[in-house]
Amino acid sequence: ALFGLFRSDETEFTEDNAILTALTDKDGIFTFENIPYGNWIVKELQPAENYLPSDDIHHITVSENEQIIEITAVNDRIPELKTTATVDGEKKICATETFTLVDTVEYQHLIPNKEYTLKGVLMDKTTGKELIINGETITAETTFIPTEPNGTATVEFTFDSKYIKTDTDIVVFESLYKDGKELAVHADL
Repeated sequence: ALFGLFRSDETEFTEDNAILTALTDKDGIFTFENIPYGNWIVKELQPAENYLPSDDIHHITVSENEQIIEITAVNDRIPELKTTATVDGEKKICATETFTLVDTVEYQHLIPNKEYTLKGVLMDKTTGKELIINGETITAETTFIPTEPNGTATVEFTFDSKYIKTDTDIVVFESLYKDGKELAVHADL
């Protein structure tokens, strides 16, 4: 991860505005040395690979010579998604009137006890575009609160299958959101 040292009154945190920058080593440790006395801000400018950015601002005060100030910066892992879509537990079905397609989404690296939303859209594998049934795309979403970092959640799509052509391959694209921000996408035809 890349961190920057800023004046205490700075409001724009970019690499160009930083007084000093430091890159973490393989153990996640970075240092700034020979900082003058006073109040400063330390802010992450770029997260480590596979981690989400942090908005945390660390205020520090240097008040004595050779003072060591430790801060702990915490980044959440980028969530990972894998999906399996079935109807009544089957991956292949014959078209009937209305049915419910259940997409089971396996997730990793979520924060327990935080609210997440999965939003899905049905895709036509042969065209690579959204599946249109009776003039509309088929979307669904579910909100859930995981108790563990890894687990599963389901998104249910109910639609009238009589408009689907023979041999249509349907796949589901899913996006994961927390606090309105998209964190991860599973979009694999």
